[in-house]
Amino acid sequence: MNLSIWLVLLDLIVVTVLITRRLDVRLVLMLGALPLFIAKAGTPAMVAKMADEMSNPATIVPICAAIGFAYVLRTTGCDRELVRLLLSPLRRAPWLLVPGGVLSGYLVNTTIVSQTGAAAVIGPILIPLLRAGGVGPATSGAALLLGASMGGELFNPGAVEMRKLSELTGLTGHQLVARQSSLNFVACGSALLAFWFLTRRRTPVDADSTDAEAQAEPIHPVKAMIPTVPLVLLSVDAALGTASPLASMIGPSKILAAMLIGVALAGMIVPAAIRQLASSFFEGAGYAYTHVISLIVAASTFAEGVRQSGLIELTVQTLADWPTLTVIAATFVPWSLGVVSGTGIAPAVAIMDFFVPAADGLGLDPVRLGTLAALGAHFGRTMSPAAAVVAMSSRLSDARPSELIRRVVPPLLFGMVVMIVVSLLGIV
Repeated sequence: MNLSIWLVLLDLIVVTVLITRRLDVRLVLMLGALPLFIAKAGTPAMVAKMADEMSNPATIVPICAAIGFAYVLRTTGCDRELVRLLLSPLRRAPWLLVPGGVLSGYLVNTTIVSQTGAAAVIGPILIPLLRAGGVGPATSGAALLLGASMGGELFNPGAVEMRKLSELTGLTGHQLVARQSSLNFVACGSALLAFWFLTRRRTPVDADSTDAEAQAEPIHPVKAMIPTVPLVLLSVDAALGTASPLASMIGPSKILAAMLIGVALAGMIVPAAIRQLASSFFEGAGYAYTHVISLIVAASTFAEGVRQSGLIELTVQTLADWPTLTVIAATFVPWSLGVVSGTGIAPAVAIMDFFVPAADGLGLDPVRLGTLAALGAHFGRTMSPAAAVVAMSSRLSDARPSELIRRVVPPLLFGMVVMIVVSLLGIV
């Protein structure tokens, strides 16, 4: 190996060690990218890459619009009504409380693509419901954590990973959502079933008092449907093609339009919140840029530095005759980074940048590799002590983070193994 390969390997080790020391992931990735660019293209190329990512409409517009819409849902209370609607059938089927609670979080995460946000929305309703059904605090928190963080957001074309994969493959968000859905269902479904099985083996605790006030208050079905409006619009657009009302728009503009229609409908349903809609939307968009886009900028810049070093080409050549190893690496590398860093975005984006462009040369499906990277990163984040969604689930359930993590690790690892096996066998 030449000197630049040794440099990037050393750089990767240093970056990993610094992340394990709980330093800011963005800072570590940017500092890690600096020597790689200096050794090859120079710092001007690094600044140019950062500028491209900081102004990339393919990621900024959909992600900021999606989080902005989530903030509007919170302001109008539409998100809470959706959660209450999803959870109301579980009151009449106690044996479905745990899997139903996980599934509800998974569904909420498809519309609220922030895992911490999804947990904050569903937790105050789900946790009392589970506790009233005799489920202990740690298991209740683990169910919330699993549902809010496992992979539901990959069904949203505006999610970070879907936008990145769209950029790398040239496919639309809807095409990617459709193509990754079967593997997503298998992986997350296996984890859910394993969690349910392990939960049923534990002795339930005495039931707490029920959330009588929430039960007495009638559900507002129209408000509950508002969070689904953008997904419905984008799905209809994909089905109708040129006949769609959104047909005249392309790419990120189409996703923004769907989100803005959802914002407008939320304002019509909750007139008292109209004055706050704009501020809520842009507050959410600003949050997305600060906490999500910044990670994409850092991860993409670092990935570009690694690519220029020649390590990717060497890796592809090494793995050319080992597709099995590639599938495993595309899953476990982002998983390990997710566990260490507490974020699923940076590992997923970075590994996609590494493996997806090389997929054809390896004889593998680029969408499949991208999905493996995304789900691996999600599963890693869900069992990370550094993850914000773990802290939120712990706070809402009054259980220690370590207790939650101990309960989600076995089912998540089982889901990952199933995901890898079905990928290698070509079952889905």
